[in-house]
Amino acid sequence: MSRLLDIALHHPLAGLLLTLAAFQAGLAIYRLSGRHVLLQPFLLACIPVVLLIRGGYLSLEAYTDSTAWLRYLLGPATVALAVPLYRHIGAIARHAPVLALTISFGAFTATSLAWLLATLGGANPVVLLSVLPKTVTTPIAMQVAQAIGGWPHIAAGTVALTGVAGAVAGPWLMDRCGIRDPRVRGLALGITAHAVGTARAFDESPQAGAFASLGLGLTGLLVALVLPFVASSLI
Repeated sequence: MSRLLDIALHHPLAGLLLTLAAFQAGLAIYRLSGRHVLLQPFLLACIPVVLLIRGGYLSLEAYTDSTAWLRYLLGPATVALAVPLYRHIGAIARHAPVLALTISFGAFTATSLAWLLATLGGANPVVLLSVLPKTVTTPIAMQVAQAIGGWPHIAAGTVALTGVAGAVAGPWLMDRCGIRDPRVRGLALGITAHAVGTARAFDESPQAGAFASLGLGLTGLLVALVLPFVASSLI
């Protein structure tokens, strides 16, 4: 049995099939739990992957090569969020000035907090530059980190942790603050927790998901345009 497992994990598609299977299992658990906020499919899917890599059953290099197509599809998946935006374009246009101000403030605050925490933690310049784009979705964060001299893989990991933390804590915090408007909830989740937060917003309502898509997309655009010009002054 162990021999068969070893052969399967050394197959060129092992990482890809493992990722897809782990996510489907995580999604099933999430749905069976009544969509419990602590059982995010993304988080659950990471567990078997990390265990197999840490246990030496699957090398990190082989896993990275096997999942290249999934990373490539991150970009088109992000662009596809334009569909819910189009469906709610009227509501978005009516609130354009407020949305622009909120997104700009959110992007500035998130990036500033990343810089402050990394600096207080004694991070070296490369790590500092890697965590600065943590408030945008993975494909944008990796490109921005590489452009400013950081490590894309650290950026991706930081984005993942930020997304899960925001999707778990965000709805709970907004409930405690009495924030019920789906537009506000969605926008906040999109700005602070990007793709994972947007998925969480769609669980609440299509309108929340549309505004989360807006927050995710415009925050990513703003950070991608501005951060490369100001990063050198932050280190």
